[in-house]
Amino acid sequence: MQLTRNQIQLFSLIAVSMLAHITVGGGRIAASLYMLKHGGSEALAGIAYSGYSLLPALLSLAMGKWIDRVGARKVMRTSQLIMIAGLALPALHPSMFTVLGAALVCGFGFASYMLAANVAVSLMPFQHEGERVGMLGWLGMGNSVAAVGGPTIAGFVIDHGGFAAAYATMAAIVLASLVMSLCVEVPGGEAQPRKGKGQGSSVVKMVFSNSRLLRIYLLAMAVSMAYDCFAFMTPVLGHERGLSATSIGLIMSCFAVGTFSSRALLPWLSRRLVEWRLMTLAYAITATTFLLLPFAHQVWLHAALGFCFGLSAGVGQPAILGLIYRVMPADKAGEGAGLRAMMGNTMGLTAPSLYGAVSGLVGATPVFLGVGLVAGFASWQADRGWRLSRRD
Repeated sequence: MQLTRNQIQLFSLIAVSMLAHITVGGGRIAASLYMLKHGGSEALAGIAYSGYSLLPALLSLAMGKWIDRVGARKVMRTSQLIMIAGLALPALHPSMFTVLGAALVCGFGFASYMLAANVAVSLMPFQHEGERVGMLGWLGMGNSVAAVGGPTIAGFVIDHGGFAAAYATMAAIVLASLVMSLCVEVPGGEAQPRKGKGQGSSVVKMVFSNSRLLRIYLLAMAVSMAYDCFAFMTPVLGHERGLSATSIGLIMSCFAVGTFSSRALLPWLSRRLVEWRLMTLAYAITATTFLLLPFAHQVWLHAALGFCFGLSAGVGQPAILGLIYRVMPADKAGEGAGLRAMMGNTMGLTAPSLYGAVSGLVGATPVFLGVGLVAGFASWQADRGWRLSRRD
């Protein structure tokens, strides 16, 4: 089988991105463990862990404008240098200050890298519109693999060489990703020419003046809400029911397997269902899963529902991105993706606190039921979006 130029570029980008992604997966574990092992509180460990999301929540829109201005490939390579610089600080002198600094710098670097990578894939020349969603799904599939490998590598090096060695190893891995990106063909050339309907208009203004765009971005927030609820509340619900850490880990692993599986199948699915229909189905599965989770008292049933939610979560984000890139002018692709990332990261910073407060007052069950109802409403809105698009 002969690979197309798009596929060659995508596979090259997946390989480079997997190496870069290890920075986040391993770095979060290293940062939180460092705080706990050097006299820091659990709260400080949480701050170090969430530090990777702080600057992306604040600056994703600016990152998108940067991509539109200079081009995706240049942003990716600059971001890799930023990650290396951030990791070098604790590698040379590990301390609470340098570990926190690395979390902020690497969080910004990786977020801008992945934003640029998504824009690079979205702007490839596709013969069939559905191919874009499939390729974005495959890019996310590679990151799912790296999310498992990063913590494993970091933990192994910490145990055998200490924290400085772990950060040095991660810096070397990101350097390898930069060298690889220079040696293989990756997408994302020059900036898009500023012309047409996107010129001179703010993406935020475009979104709030266009009901179709606003629906897409609100649906994107629903994706983030459901993901954060499952990731944060599954251990809470498991603790309420006295489940072991192994059982909770099994449930989360089944979710990851579901996500990987659906993204692997996305090129096939996206040729048969447009983005709106994919989202309608994904939100319907999410709603059903969340409404059933509080009543799934057996571990195997909870794990099966986790797998089902993984299937829908793996479809949701690429479908959202595909719609954004389809509707957004090419010279605003980065800014449009940046707005979605900013909304998702903001949800990731605020939603867990809200979920924790509600579950502390009335238990975990109302949280799952509430998010399930939101997902059901989102499925209805996605179906409305599909019906309106057919009239155009």
